[in-house]
Amino acid sequence: MAAEFHVNSIALEDVSKRDDLQAIARQHGIAHVFAGEAAVAAQARDSEYDLLVNALTGSVGLEPTAVSLQRGLPVALANKETLVAAGPIIMKMAADHHAAVLPIDSEHSAIFQCLLGERLDQVRRIWLTTSGGPFWGRKQADLKNVSVQEALAHPTWKMGPKISIDSATLFNKGLEVIEAQRLFGVSPESIGVIAHRQSVVHSMVEFIDGSFKAQLSTPDMRLPILFSLSYPDRLPSHLVPTGPEHLRSLTFEPVEPRDFPCLDLAFDALKKGGTTPAALSAADEVAVDAFLNGRICFADIPEVIRGVVTVWPDEPLTDLTGVRSADTRARARAAEQVTRLSMNMKERPCC
Repeated sequence: MAAEFHVNSIALEDVSKRDDLQAIARQHGIAHVFAGEAAVAAQARDSEYDLLVNALTGSVGLEPTAVSLQRGLPVALANKETLVAAGPIIMKMAADHHAAVLPIDSEHSAIFQCLLGERLDQVRRIWLTTSGGPFWGRKQADLKNVSVQEALAHPTWKMGPKISIDSATLFNKGLEVIEAQRLFGVSPESIGVIAHRQSVVHSMVEFIDGSFKAQLSTPDMRLPILFSLSYPDRLPSHLVPTGPEHLRSLTFEPVEPRDFPCLDLAFDALKKGGTTPAALSAADEVAVDAFLNGRICFADIPEVIRGVVTVWPDEPLTDLTGVRSADTRARARAAEQVTRLSMNMKERPCC
């Protein structure tokens, strides 16, 4: 694929494969091969580009975002964990270096577009829409026996395993709530979540006079990606057909965070602030990996997260070193929770 798109550099985590790949890369005109844990950050630091598109999954996405912004280069961001773990630091970097953070997630792209030309003091509430995932309408007590395959079967979007599980628990919506607060500088209380099964309204902004603005389209990630790549312009495109005849009936249902443990934990972490959102994100990564590998049940995912964030100390978020420390400590704590739960797997009616 790298050869097909004539890229200038590639990054890989496995250092042992660098020499073999380097020889092959040269044959295809690929000048640089970065390898190791810091490979992507080094690539972001040493490569020439106009816009960094960050679609990595997990906390590994933090470093390349920071590097690009410090170079004064804009970032089109689809990596949720960057803003969740280090949002205030990242947004200050963007402001200090006059570099834009352009959201790729459909929800935040929608809000970004709705706010163009508007004043934040005129906003009453930001509404993030959610399809509800594969288990919308089912009670938490009914989800104990959910299989990995069921949890991965999202009704609308085709996504990777991590984000698919996060969608099934609504944790992804919790991350998006935190992201929205970081990106747009509103209070946690002015962010709401509404269920919209059709996934046509990608999010809405409610203004103080009672007016709403929403961004609508056929659900297709190519649109928010195209917008972020072409911003501040819009490129003519027929990639996604979105005439009125393609828009089905639109329905909305209330979402009560208390009914969705992972979403509720995210709201609590945002209100607590400091390094708690970083701990939240790290704990979820450990929990989801454990579920995907059959070590814990689906219903255990919020329990792992709760076991980390409810005892998390009040720590200020001061720099990226603190974020990395919080991430490491939270993963260790989450691993302890996974071990405890997995030891009791045979005694519990799940999985």
